[in-house]
Amino acid sequence: MAMSGGRWRFVALVVACLTPAVMGLDQSQRGQVLAEGLAAYDQGVRTRRSDPVAARRAFDEAAARFQLLLDAGVETGWIHYNLANALLQRDDLGRAIAHYRRGLELEPGAARITHNLAHARSLRRNQIAPSGGRALRQAVLAWHHGTTRTTRLVVCIVAYTAFWLLLGVDRFRPDGRWRITAGIAAAIALLTGGSLAADAAGWGARPAGVVVVDDVVVRKGNGEGYEPQFQEPLHAGVELEIVEERGVWLQVELPDGKTGWLRSDQIARVGSQPAAMS
Repeated sequence: MAMSGGRWRFVALVVACLTPAVMGLDQSQRGQVLAEGLAAYDQGVRTRRSDPVAARRAFDEAAARFQLLLDAGVETGWIHYNLANALLQRDDLGRAIAHYRRGLELEPGAARITHNLAHARSLRRNQIAPSGGRALRQAVLAWHHGTTRTTRLVVCIVAYTAFWLLLGVDRFRPDGRWRITAGIAAAIALLTGGSLAADAAGWGARPAGVVVVDDVVVRKGNGEGYEPQFQEPLHAGVELEIVEERGVWLQVELPDGKTGWLRSDQIARVGSQPAAMS
């Protein structure tokens, strides 16, 4: 699993330096914090076999540096990616998956984040297969969750413009091919426009989360007095959707459609829609 490379570091450094100063970190300090985090991560990678204890300290320091940037408002997909890498090296699987997913929300379709997220998911102790309906929905909407709103907006405008231009050409030079192409352009415009409308209205979106601790008992109701919903506990890394909130208790739905109740401190929230939740 490749976790280092020059290009994404350069991008992260530039974004960190250009982000407006907040919470007491100026441009040079943000760049220094990022550089310290990357250096600590590299130190951990170099020593993880020869000195696991020192490597753990280095990964802890790297995670702290990247978290400091997020706390200061320097939030990019690549900062989340760096933090997730450090957390994964610390065996903090649940939070690593959460930050990979947050990274994908900010950098839809990023190959490096997608690759590392898939690797992290492969390490889960609970491998819950999605229900047939959920798997179909994910397959159909993969393009929707894998592209930015800006990209879909540009495609929608281009397709809409092409539709009217093609109709104009067909009016002066009638040809069935113009009409067919115009129909395709109209379909693309409607599809991307509908996707943007769904985003704006929040249609079909539910809050999502990731279990961040092991041996979590899912309850039949919102309290410790309720019996366990399942025979086996959940472990870190399980992704779910939040159906309802009652105080510190959340009713959640797992990928296979089963539901139960967890405490809010047992999960990390990651947005409003699963990133190809599996």
